[in-house]
Amino acid sequence: MEFVSRFFRRILFSYKQESLLSDWKTYILFDLIPPISQTLFFSLVAYYSYGPDYLKKWMIGNTLLMASFNALFGVGTQIMVEKYHGTLSLLMASRTRLGSVFMSSTISAMLSSFISVVIGLTFISFLLNIHWNVNLMFSFVVVLLVAVFVSMSFGYIFACFILVTSETNLVLNLVSRILLIFTGANFSISKLPPVLQFFSNLLPLTRSIRVAQGLIEGQSLSLNGNLLLQEIFLGCCFLLLGVFLLKVMEYQARKGGSVEFV
Repeated sequence: MEFVSRFFRRILFSYKQESLLSDWKTYILFDLIPPISQTLFFSLVAYYSYGPDYLKKWMIGNTLLMASFNALFGVGTQIMVEKYHGTLSLLMASRTRLGSVFMSSTISAMLSSFISVVIGLTFISFLLNIHWNVNLMFSFVVVLLVAVFVSMSFGYIFACFILVTSETNLVLNLVSRILLIFTGANFSISKLPPVLQFFSNLLPLTRSIRVAQGLIEGQSLSLNGNLLLQEIFLGCCFLLLGVFLLKVMEYQARKGGSVEFV
């Protein structure tokens, strides 16, 4: 029972550390304004490229991409802070398993990502005069939960590399640009070459964005249920791969002495 209470305390501490509860100015400047600005930019590009009828379709895809920001840069925040302050080696030497720390950080990042997307979508819908009905809101919340899960599972993989290198931001920024291009948020995946279409289907959020765009166009959630199940399965695969990589990277960090690299 004590293990469970410690686990939830770590979730709470991790959430306070990187959320609005900790520093609302930093939260707004780094977690809200950049993704909202990006969404507005590509929404306006879609407006002038495809016409006003397609504005909502491309807006909703970029809104889901907001989840990828917290996924890539938020999951490993707690480990990065421990490493920066030189306490990661003490944490690894303690009875606390890194897997439980990563998992608590992942859950807190999921919560923070969900809140950021909801706030951002509300603000963008107000600016672009986009109206939502109850059924559409409920269906989008389901899609958003799946999108946040698969994003966090994907971010878990890259967070493992924090243990062995200090140059993770370069890789994370590159991956975020790949998601921006190949997930179908700004143009149809069918326009890509077959090889890149296959690559797009291996990325997180591709199916979630497709389902969300279908909802905006009037399709029901049940019509795209298979895509959501595929997205959940992909998220589980990412999570299992992340757990395996964490074991490997922890061993390499202990062996190579890279725990204190900042």
